[in-house]
Amino acid sequence: MQSIRCQARILFSTATSTGRSIRLNLLRNVGTGTGAGPGTGIGTPGSRSRSELMRKLREWHATAFSNRFLLFTNVGISLTLSCLGDVLEQHLEIYSGEIERFDSQRTSHMAISGVTVGIICHYWYKMLDKRMPGRSMRVVAKKIVLDQLICSPVYISVFFVTLGLLEQKDKHEVWEEIKEKAWKLYAAEWTVWPAAQFINFYWIPAHYRIFYDNIISLGYDVLTSKVKHTKSHIKKIP
Repeated sequence: MQSIRCQARILFSTATSTGRSIRLNLLRNVGTGTGAGPGTGIGTPGSRSRSELMRKLREWHATAFSNRFLLFTNVGISLTLSCLGDVLEQHLEIYSGEIERFDSQRTSHMAISGVTVGIICHYWYKMLDKRMPGRSMRVVAKKIVLDQLICSPVYISVFFVTLGLLEQKDKHEVWEEIKEKAWKLYAAEWTVWPAAQFINFYWIPAHYRIFYDNIISLGYDVLTSKVKHTKSHIKKIP
């Protein structure tokens, strides 16, 4: 009887240790992606490449929106969306029969105007945050008022001056165009930007401000392009 019991204990312990080793091997295989079953996809070349892509995107994002490169990022965003706004507007004009063909030079001029505006907005927001830090309702309200009363007129004037230089207009033509068209853009600014800038100054992190600004501006850029390229009634002084 005793020998039978001993043999039974030996068989039981052998089976137990074998089961443990099998479970350990399965866990190792799952962890390395070599086993079968639900864990097979873990650690495969496809998942590793996706992880690598996400890591590179995070690194690119951190670099692009860092203090060192933020100016270049903001200018690039402004250039791209100013260009896109004009492309959309020209296609609308072609569809409605206002123009016959796409004008690539016009789009390039709008893109360059986006560069000048991007630089102005970058330093304007930095100055506002430095002089008026915080996100209280009082601070946000002050920023909105200053943005509308100071930055908007400067932004609109620089826009017309930049395009006037690119189009080789004289100062009289540029000034007359500003007087004829700028008020339309400024009126549109008051209908869109106070509410948009409340969100910008109250919720959006400082380094994303111009990115948000340009996303909202896409529709406004279409209007900007339309107003700018509407035929003027300006008489050129000989």
